[in-house]
Amino acid sequence: MKYWIIIAVFFCFSNIQAQGLSLDKIRALYIEASFEEEKTNKLYEVTKNSLIKTDYKRFAYHAISILLKSKFTINPFDKIKTFKEGKEKLEKVINKYPHDIELRFLRFCVQNDTPKIINYKENMQEDSQLIKNNISKSSNELQQFILPIFRTLNDGRTSYSSR
Repeated sequence: MKYWIIIAVFFCFSNIQAQGLSLDKIRALYIEASFEEEKTNKLYEVTKNSLIKTDYKRFAYHAISILLKSKFTINPFDKIKTFKEGKEKLEKVINKYPHDIELRFLRFCVQNDTPKIINYKENMQEDSQLIKNNISKSSNELQQFILPIFRTLNDGRTSYSSR
């Protein structure tokens, strides 16, 4: 019985600790997760209990973690299923908070990285414009997170139809 209590306390503590990651740390983990499956799995774990009502940004990062999982999935049917799940969650949170720059930036990054055949690039120009028009109104932390990546991905484009 003692062992079950110890195990239960351990799991509760580890879940609380994972949920306790700051948004800045989740952002940093997202950047690493874009390149490493292990980091993608960690991002998934620290955001999996997020609810759109109580922490919509963490929920958005959970959607991103699912989309990134599809990147590392080998089976094409599982890849498509996982991608659709992540896309639906991301679109759901963006529809609820359409003016949130960070959410639109995350979608911009996903659409930039998605192969043309997937047909998920329709919001790039709109998201890019919203980011450009409103980034100066964001916190310094958010600007420091978004701008270097956005400038690299945006590379002066005014149209995304050819990508």
